[in-house]
Amino acid sequence: MDSSAFVSGLGVTSFAKSVGVNKCQVSRSAGATIRCGEKETLRDQLQERMVKLQQALTVQKEQVEVLERISQAEGHPLISSEGDERVAALLKQNREWRESVLKEDPTFFDKLANVQTPEILWIGCADSRVPANEIFNLPPGEVFVHRNIANCVIHTDLSCLSVIEYAVKYLKVKRIVVCGHYNCGGVKASMSSLKYGVIDNWLRHIRDVRRTHFTELSKITDEEAQFRRMCELNAIESMHSVCSTTIVQSAWDEGQELTVHAFIYDLADGLLKDLGLAVSNAEALGGVYRTDASA
Repeated sequence: MDSSAFVSGLGVTSFAKSVGVNKCQVSRSAGATIRCGEKETLRDQLQERMVKLQQALTVQKEQVEVLERISQAEGHPLISSEGDERVAALLKQNREWRESVLKEDPTFFDKLANVQTPEILWIGCADSRVPANEIFNLPPGEVFVHRNIANCVIHTDLSCLSVIEYAVKYLKVKRIVVCGHYNCGGVKASMSSLKYGVIDNWLRHIRDVRRTHFTELSKITDEEAQFRRMCELNAIESMHSVCSTTIVQSAWDEGQELTVHAFIYDLADGLLKDLGLAVSNAEALGGVYRTDASA
């Protein structure tokens, strides 16, 4: 582009000011001319600005190209699942399961899509061998589930507390089952002195259980028996933690029907064991966690 034409397009006077040209005389007559006593010419300044403009356009072009690649990401080979045999197998199994369910009850999914009315909240371990619905032999929609490593209930865990609140306050579940299991990897890790990484912060809560029951555990000389008892105690303490939440305490204060249980599951035989604890009101815990809402 011819620099004089560019200058004329901008307006000679305004352009001269924009590039900081001082001591220049600008004639307003037709065919205006610029006379400048400075050593650096207006043409040099114009070229410098053109270079900066070109650089800005290059950056903008690169940004546009990035956005275009993102918009086309669905077909990108790095994130596409097309051709993944394992994914294809999982989807095939899903369709087979769907067909088997519809064969027994053609209206099952219609009913399931409309509402969920579970009576049980299950708080269990994330272990893949401990699936809540299958253990109870219940279909989808019957159990509201929260799982984490070693079935811990911690008062700073917003995920767990949110699940408990939704289950108690909105779904109105009648029972909360805290279920541990024997041979729990999280419990086993908590009983060792090894460092595992980020999970060590989580395991400290289980180590607190061990400290609380240290006298009882120290009397068990058989290592495997001690490990099994620790799995039971961890489930029991998590049950107490559920009972002490303001969510459950408030539900009891309002007269809501709600019982909290502690179970243990044995991977070796597939059987659930009731640990003999069922709490249905604040008084069962001695009223220690009770607060007066009117205070």
